Amino acid sequence: MEAGAGRMTFSEIHSKPTTIDSEDLLTSDIFGCCSFLSYPELLEHVLREAVHFGSRDNLCVPETVLSEEYLFWPKFRTGRSQTEPDVLIILRHSGNRCTLVLIEAKFNYEKSSEADYTVEDVTDQLARELMIIENREICSQNPALEGFEIASKYLIYVTAHDVIPEKALKDSSNEFFEKTMNHGSICYRDIAEVPLYWLPWWKIEQLISRNGFFGHEEGAKNRIVKHIREVLRAKRLCRFYGLNPFDFNSIAYSYLSIAKVRLESDMYAKSYTFDTMFSKIPYGYLILDKEKRYYFGLVIPKIVSHYQPEEKI
Repeated sequence: MEAGAGRMTFSEIHSKPTTIDSEDLLTSDIFGCCSFLSYPELLEHVLREAVHFGSRDNLCVPETVLSEEYLFWPKFRTGRSQTEPDVLIILRHSGNRCTLVLIEAKFNYEKSSEADYTVEDVTDQLARELMIIENREICSQNPALEGFEIASKYLIYVTAHDVIPEKALKDSSNEFFEKTMNHGSICYRDIAEVPLYWLPWWKIEQLISRNGFFGHEEGAKNRIVKHIREVLRAKRLCRFYGLNPFDFNSIAYSYLSIAKVRLESDMYAKSYTFDTMFSKIPYGYLILDKEKRYYFGLVIPKIVSHYQPEEKI
């Protein structure tokens, strides 16, 4: 899955736009890579990062997954319109049972349609996608689901938001609940039970970076997981986690110092220019029994360094 010649994305296979800012290309890169790994290797961990829009509980598939199948941009007839979610993932369990995970991914845009209560049809994009996994007649339009009993189902809204887009998710759940509450196969008591979840792209990058997904040996799994991380970082769908502790005795953090001495009683002043990691960071310091503390206040909240100087004035 290295970028470059010889790689065709799922978005290209399905005749989707493949510009650099394309949501379809991003979906293809990330979930296409997931499809090359087994469920326990990555997807299981990714799904656990999704949170319910109301309870904020993390998603948990309750049954053992024996195999999985990815369907990219499947088409379903929902009322008088056609709905095309980004990915339908079928997680198969024992006894012809399965879990449905529907993915609606966004990058630079919001939902393509909102709730319209002047018409009877469900119009909100996520509400229509909830109908796909909740309405057995709609679900059965895909041959891959024939003969399976649906044990559980989830719709995951994957976005670039910093925090959960609560209003957008509640609006979708409200329209779905109000317009389908009398439908025979859909029986939720309130919107809190609607299986709508949110997952930010940066959580996937964070998951990969922080949880040791890379083994000691370079192999196919490592290359795939690294590709996912690199794609998310290249599109700035990641977070800054802070800096590693500094060892100022290390040559890696050596600096050039230029002393500018000003005699004022027993006080004096010096200025330092760091040579390696930072270009120029203004700072102030205090002298207390020749122990000096540096407080950097611009780029980094606080770095403290102690040393005993040799003064020659």
